[in-house]
Amino acid sequence: MLNYVIKRLLGLIPTLLIVAVLVFLFVHMLPGDPARLIAGPEADAQVVAMVRQQLGLDQPLHVQFWHYITNVLRGDFGISMASRRPVASEIASRFMPTLWLTLASMSWAVLFGMAAGIAAAVWRNRWPDRLGMALAVSGISFPAFALGMLLMQVFRLSWAGCRRWGPTAGGTIFCRR
Repeated sequence: MLNYVIKRLLGLIPTLLIVAVLVFLFVHMLPGDPARLIAGPEADAQVVAMVRQQLGLDQPLHVQFWHYITNVLRGDFGISMASRRPVASEIASRFMPTLWLTLASMSWAVLFGMAAGIAAAVWRNRWPDRLGMALAVSGISFPAFALGMLLMQVFRLSWAGCRRWGPTAGGTIFCRR
């Protein structure tokens, strides 16, 4: 078992390297100049050149990639262009709510999955079995992103006596009256 885990972890290294190369290249193929975007549309060429130098965009592509990989391995993901905060702190601030949401959804999935499985086993080839199978196939077939958008719309609207559950993004209060 340990050999299998080690083999799988070693097989993960080339996959992560390929993903890192593709992400790096896709970001560099995007139209526009990140230095111009950061400096602003009114900035003169000297300011844009200074931003390019600060970001390392004036270096060759292989040097930029090396800096990218070494920074990622150290946990330095750079600065968010939207919030001007370190990306690592942005990820860290959202980690616990994401973990709680994941644990809650997995708990519900296990609870309902076991109940449906027991019902399907008890009433084999009857309507509970067929209903459980139809729901399972539908759940697997329905794209997760589409289900997420649908559930965001359902819980955003008035439901269970709450006029509004809060915005569909960000961690806010559960119910506003």
